[in-house]
Amino acid sequence: MHELYKDGTDIFQILDAIEKRTGLFILNRNLDYLYNFISGYKFLALQTKTEIKNLCQFDQFSTFLKEEFNEKDENTMGWFGQLHSKFGSEQGFIKFFEYLHKFREKTTVPL
Repeated sequence: MHELYKDGTDIFQILDAIEKRTGLFILNRNLDYLYNFISGYKFLALQTKTEIKNLCQFDQFSTFLKEEFNEKDENTMGWFGQLHSKFGSEQGFIKFFEYLHKFREKTTVPL
């Protein structure tokens, strides 16, 4: 069985796979493509009634970024809007994974 599926459908395993082999999942290292992939993945899971493990934890990523960036208000586009407005698409993709690693260390989600 492919390592992506060793523990079932886990959002962090999928994100790890995207970070390592971006071209297998999305066109290139671009925050817009990553956001669209995650949105589509969540939509497919909802339609097929497939549980995505650790999705509730991942949903806290926006709150983590709000604290990291010392923002007072929530960004209506969540983590995507926070990173895109600060770094743009290409740099935002890289920053996504940098901050995701920090988030996982703080929240004890294994890397």
